[in-house]
Amino acid sequence: MKNAIFSLTFLIFFSCTESNQKGGSANILSDFSLSIDSLVIDSGEEIFVPDMVYPQTPSADGKRIFSFYETDFEIFEFSLEEMKLLKRHPFEREGPNGIKGWVSYLQALPGDELMLFDQVTPNIFSLDGQKLKTYDLDFAELIDFQAEDQFMVPNYLHITPEKSHFLSLPMEFGKPVEGLAVIDIENKSGKVHKLPAFDLTSEYQVVFRQGNSASFFGDAIRLQWLNGQFILFSGSIADSYTYDYKSDSLKLMTFSHQLVENKKTGDFPNEVDSRERQQEVVNQIRKQITFDRFYWDESRNLYFRFGTKNYQVSPDGSERKADCYLFAYDENLQLIGEKLIPELKKIPYEGYFYKGEFYSYWPIGDQGGFVRFRFDLETE
Repeated sequence: MKNAIFSLTFLIFFSCTESNQKGGSANILSDFSLSIDSLVIDSGEEIFVPDMVYPQTPSADGKRIFSFYETDFEIFEFSLEEMKLLKRHPFEREGPNGIKGWVSYLQALPGDELMLFDQVTPNIFSLDGQKLKTYDLDFAELIDFQAEDQFMVPNYLHITPEKSHFLSLPMEFGKPVEGLAVIDIENKSGKVHKLPAFDLTSEYQVVFRQGNSASFFGDAIRLQWLNGQFILFSGSIADSYTYDYKSDSLKLMTFSHQLVENKKTGDFPNEVDSRERQQEVVNQIRKQITFDRFYWDESRNLYFRFGTKNYQVSPDGSERKADCYLFAYDENLQLIGEKLIPELKKIPYEGYFYKGEFYSYWPIGDQGGFVRFRFDLETE
């Protein structure tokens, strides 16, 4: 399969000026251009199902993407620089190096080691499939958290680069997140930092229960490792936290948006009696601004994040129309730009900056690929 650039490239130009964002400074996104194209991954003679290559994690050097391909129990190694599949790394289902369950979290560490959580235990693997370390820790006991569903205790599990601490967002299904759990691996101790700025998040979550099954939709609190720090954010509010594990300090970052609201408002039912009612309530909630994760652009020393307001959703949830926004922040996470992007109808699910360009994995037909976003800012 040869590397190809599809012909859906288009240019989007903006020239209007909006209100200042921080300390009277100009909106860095007031005048910029955005071009988008799609790139097919050169996978040679390799054949795989492109929409099954999840979860994903960027390498520590930011040049590659590691993806777990559950179909064949392999780690795929993609090069962003060459836009090709570099290698498929086989893993084992059984035995001393076996993966015991479904892989829900994958995190790349220095030295091309991988932290992989298989719903049983977190493990450290080398790229050749060797299990280097298994952590036999009772997370719930260490943080004194009583939960009927242990699956949700290591929610958004991360490990620090030195492998000294685990972090997660423990919760019970349909209930608010307990806080930021921090587990000291060597001392086998834990604590939970409360996140009061995110308390409103549970007001914008909708559960439908039927017999022994249940479904959950709405906003979530999430944890990410980015640019040498942990960031916590909620879809319901612009404000976010940073956490420094070395000093065990949590810091609230507050933002004052001019283009969108800073948080959701209004009363909505948290539990409903049908899937149709659940979809109806969620559609109403998502008409308000929903904030997404942060992305770090090393070439500009800027953070970016997207936000959306979904104003029309098909009955089955498959077709969406939305107002999409882009927000920019300096290296200290101070808001310095915000912009409505009319031509975008949905935002990337996830992505990675490489040499100033933003790549979001997206299957192209029966082949793997990336959508590439190129930002041209007024300061460049």
